[in-house]
Amino acid sequence: MTGDNPLPKPVPPVEPVPAAHSRIVLTGPPAAGKSTIGRLLADRLGLPLIDTDAAIVEKHGVIAEIFVERGEDHFRRIEREVVRRALRRLLDRPGIVSLGGGAILNPGTRAQLKHPAIRVVHIDIDAETVATRLNSPHRPLLRGAGSPVENWKALVKEREPLYEQVATFRVHASNSPPSTIVNRIVDVLTKLQRAEEYAKYQTPPQQRPTDPR
Repeated sequence: MTGDNPLPKPVPPVEPVPAAHSRIVLTGPPAAGKSTIGRLLADRLGLPLIDTDAAIVEKHGVIAEIFVERGEDHFRRIEREVVRRALRRLLDRPGIVSLGGGAILNPGTRAQLKHPAIRVVHIDIDAETVATRLNSPHRPLLRGAGSPVENWKALVKEREPLYEQVATFRVHASNSPPSTIVNRIVDVLTKLQRAEEYAKYQTPPQQRPTDPR
């Protein structure tokens, strides 16, 4: 009888490609490898990718030249509009958005990143690894009195509270190939997705009976 043999609780369906319905944003400091990781992650999950720095270059020209000719404030206005549109599009359908290192400086961008549907994956990297990648003529904010690495450290220290404020989780990318970083990201996204799916199938706690007295 049904009373003696209760039916098993339903379980969430297993997705053929875990995390393939995610809305993912990559953040991180300059030279963290966000563009490369974004491309590989998009291929792995079969999702569209918007690289906001690449979108700016395509429409407005080389970023370093914008800094020199129009100044950082002008660049940030351009960046904000590109990012705003990319994040709004991300809410319409799953995908990946790779942000420039300074995009989180804008309060409006940080507010968008806090939407519950968006997973913000922050890419951490150490100064030793960055030192092998920096090409200061193409990174205007790393120019200055100090070395590019020293300027990079100061920039990261300044932005760290903002990165932490918006990150869903962080992944360390130092001394690891991009494919390994992608595997780490997919593993975490899959666990988050499964936890959410199982939560939907949990039986809500029964209300305690009212004391008749």
